[in-house]
Amino acid sequence: GKRYFGAKIIPARGVWVEIETEADGAMYVRIDRKRKFPVTSLLRVFGMISDEEILKFFEDTPAHDCIKTTLEKDVAKTQDEAYVEIHKRLRDGDLATPENAREFIQVIFSEERYDLSTVGRFKFNKGFSLGLDKKSMENKTVSLTDLQHVVSYIAELNATPSSTPDDIDHLGSRRVRFVGEMMMQKMRVGMSQMKRNIQDRMSTIDAT
Repeated sequence: GKRYFGAKIIPARGVWVEIETEADGAMYVRIDRKRKFPVTSLLRVFGMISDEEILKFFEDTPAHDCIKTTLEKDVAKTQDEAYVEIHKRLRDGDLATPENAREFIQVIFSEERYDLSTVGRFKFNKGFSLGLDKKSMENKTVSLTDLQHVVSYIAELNATPSSTPDDIDHLGSRRVRFVGEMMMQKMRVGMSQMKRNIQDRMSTIDAT
């Protein structure tokens, strides 16, 4: 009968990051709705490399026990192993070296492929009291600090019996998009497809 909380980070452009809590208290992540993996693997690729570093950060917080349980289930113990494990979940069947896996995952969260948008960053920072000054609003991708706040907040909700989930249908969570924004999004998709088509044709052209 216990309620377990999770979170969805939905950007204006890029993959969805969904974090969920299992009945045993461990936290898992799904990227782009693919197979799940321990959230500690994602923390590793974003910069928290060792078990000791991860546990120390969440020490004396509601997330400590959750993170400890998750680490026990995480087969990846180094950053390279974490990259490879995440790559397995996203590209099932494709073998990858740590270098290839690193490049693949870093591209997913690069500024070119991932964009929270100005409104998304504003809502995120406001929700976690991260500051709304110009410098705090510059980063439009997911950072290690963002993930740390999300994991801590989910653990806090799980530990509080009176916690209630956010209402995604609440008008405060929605906004009207300008026509220019929608046109820009469509143009970006079109240009990306054109880029891929050009690259594919160039790769098949006989250089001789």
